[in-house]
Amino acid sequence: MRTTISVIVETVSGATAGVERLLALFRAYEIKASFFVSLGPGRDSGFLRRILTSNHLAAHADVFHSIRNAGHDLGMAPWDSSAWASGAAHADRAWTLKQWQRAVGSWQDTFNADPASHAATDFQANPWLFALEEASNLAFASDVLGKSPFLPVMQNIESRCLQLPVTLVPLSILRSCGEIQESRIHEELFAMSQKILPMGQHWRIGADEDQAVVEKMVVMWKGSSREFLPLSAVAGAAAEADIRQHSVGWEQQGNTGWTATQSLPLADT
Repeated sequence: MRTTISVIVETVSGATAGVERLLALFRAYEIKASFFVSLGPGRDSGFLRRILTSNHLAAHADVFHSIRNAGHDLGMAPWDSSAWASGAAHADRAWTLKQWQRAVGSWQDTFNADPASHAATDFQANPWLFALEEASNLAFASDVLGKSPFLPVMQNIESRCLQLPVTLVPLSILRSCGEIQESRIHEELFAMSQKILPMGQHWRIGADEDQAVVEKMVVMWKGSSREFLPLSAVAGAAAEADIRQHSVGWEQQGNTGWTATQSLPLADT
């Protein structure tokens, strides 16, 4: 079965030490992953934020170039991930467009190219985001939780930009439930990942996630003969499949709030 690991980079600690550790881990286990990076202010904790000379992630462009040079996917996350997490779900078109233009402009300045993919912070989305992803000709996006690739429809706004949802419950949600001991969280996640899905399982982590947990998951998946693919490869396979429109709704996740989630398929017309 296919397994994809995607990494969202939204903190300075993640952009520096976290990315370096993950690149070494993926190199050791011969895994190609997908990274989504924010280029605005980091979401670091209060202490680290106070001691940083600059908390803008664009200052670490050399790290992001090393991701692409290692053969991994490199996509865009919101420029100001904290603002996106708190404001995107109920935002209007003007607010969303301003956030999008700032992210794209910073991306173009940093990489001298347009972004090819996008992942939303904390699975917070709105109809305008999906429309902008289509208008920007992205190859794919990964903004929501779900089970299979689809074309999103939200509040009667349709998008032809392929959505590749995260299929495995993020560690932050598992931890928030308080029902699973940290020492066993990798076992619970591995059990969840045994379900066979059309395009395989997709796990998202933060760049500063506990390295030991990530390596335990990789070792168990390798031991069960998983095939690791980046999202770009999944998108390529999905292009040859029958991809349907699905509505996007909201689902409450433990004590962490609500996430945009793939819902019912729309009737063929």
